[in-house]
Amino acid sequence: MKNIIKYTFVLLLIAGISSGCENFLTPSVDQNKPTETAIGNVQDLQSTVYGVYDDLNKVELYGRDYMVSLEVQGDNAFSNGNSGRFDSDTDAINYTVNSGYALGVWEQFYQAIATANVAINADLESSTEVDHWKGQAYAARAFSHMNLLMAFGQQYVNGGDASKGVPYVTTYNNNENFYPSRTAIAEVKTKIEEDLNTAIDLLDADREHKATQLDYWGTKALQTRFYLYTEQYQKVVSPAEEIINSGNFGIVGPNNLEAEWRSGSGPVSLFELAFTSTDRLGTDNIARIYRPTNYGDVEVTPDLYNAHASDDVRLDLYGKPGDIVVSDGAPQELAGYRIIDKYTDEQGSDNVRVIRYAEVVLNYAEALVNGASGQMTAKEAIDMIADKRYENGSPYTTVTVDDVLKERRLELAMEGHRFYDLARTGRDITAGGSVGLQDAPIPYGDYRYALPIPDNEINANSNVTQNKGYK
Repeated sequence: MKNIIKYTFVLLLIAGISSGCENFLTPSVDQNKPTETAIGNVQDLQSTVYGVYDDLNKVELYGRDYMVSLEVQGDNAFSNGNSGRFDSDTDAINYTVNSGYALGVWEQFYQAIATANVAINADLESSTEVDHWKGQAYAARAFSHMNLLMAFGQQYVNGGDASKGVPYVTTYNNNENFYPSRTAIAEVKTKIEEDLNTAIDLLDADREHKATQLDYWGTKALQTRFYLYTEQYQKVVSPAEEIINSGNFGIVGPNNLEAEWRSGSGPVSLFELAFTSTDRLGTDNIARIYRPTNYGDVEVTPDLYNAHASDDVRLDLYGKPGDIVVSDGAPQELAGYRIIDKYTDEQGSDNVRVIRYAEVVLNYAEALVNGASGQMTAKEAIDMIADKRYENGSPYTTVTVDDVLKERRLELAMEGHRFYDLARTGRDITAGGSVGLQDAPIPYGDYRYALPIPDNEINANSNVTQNKGYK
């Protein structure tokens, strides 16, 4: 992380950089300005926050790898090895300390944090506009640390060290001697909650919702995820009900689901990362991995496809064996199951939905079924989605934790949720049937529920120690 924080010092704000510049943080000698003077006005601050989103857009994170790996590591998807991606390490969950995937996740989230810290610590007088952009930076810092903790913390490892969370970095520091230690898991969670609360206090709640920013509503949605993941079920209720009762959001109806995903705008989002025809990852995008392209490595497991009831309209988002799909400009017959309509632009212009309204409703339902009290019952909450997903109406008469987890699997399939849903609820990791490279279930608590700390980081920072099970 020392290297990330060092090189992230660079700011191109004075040149008027906006979101989408691939080299937003590429250094040059004349740009090494003190951070307290690099941001001189609201426009500079706004550009810095856009830089945070640009960091999260990278192929290592929500541009492709992080999102896809969280499905392949679980039972929703597997790699066919077509182009050598997501196979021997991801599908088999056989990471080493030299894993390029682990390194990319570590480096890019910490780069986003470093950029957010520049915005947070900018010496600007408070105003509605300044506070709104700083609030987004606080939310992004919390979001990035939350993902790092889920990926590298040992909270799901039997015998894992509770002191081994991840370094929680709150200041920009380009000092050569900056060697942060791993923060205890409980303290990381406390700091994430504090950052989210600070963000909510700063963000302008009256501003029109913009899904491509972590605005007030996006941060409220992030709170529901955080509180669910940390089993603070009663705390899920307030932000979830505020979002539901606002009337600003809804569940896409059964006749519009496929069309909405195909349109490029997607179902209602609380937070999504934007890509355009001029700001995209080219061939290194999610659609090119999920669809039957010349990459096309990641297929849906039959287990996931068959988990859908026959009257589930979400089946329209898939392709099954024998279907003809136009990909790479030509019709192709599918040999297996694939998600086809959640990511359709094989050139990578699809926005990536990070937190959808449907997830907020499911977070709420899961909190209720785990004992939280709110304005609805768990059945009423889950039926908000089920009533629009099943042609014959909701199949639920009562609702259990397993019902909610099943509905999460079906609704959020291939959107980067499955591995953490299995981990945080104490489930074993299976291959989803006789496919993929996992030759046996990985029992809950196995050391592989946490990624290895990259060897590059261990070598650069002696204060960071390795996770259990990795040499």
